Amino acid sequence: MTRTIIVSVLLIALTDVALQLDNALAISSVASGVPSSYRLPALTGGVLLAAACLLLFTLVGSNLIERIGWLKPVAGLALVVIGGKLVFDYFRS
Repeated sequence: MTRTIIVSVLLIALTDVALQLDNALAISSVASGVPSSYRLPALTGGVLLAAACLLLFTLVGSNLIERIGWLKPVAGLALVVIGGKLVFDYFRS
């Protein structure tokens, strides 16, 4: 049971890290407007904050899904709705 939870958390974390490219673009675009002397601290802080939020939300989300049985189908339905909206918006534009 514990091994399954750890594997699930690691897979979710790996997927989230792979999807962090949009965060990197957002952080770098914000940091580009900062004076050059503050740019590195802004980038570092943004990356660290994004990683901390990613880890925290992944742990909380996986823990909630594991403990609350009805949350898994609701989360799956939310993903389907979001995916459908993305596809609809893509073909509409």
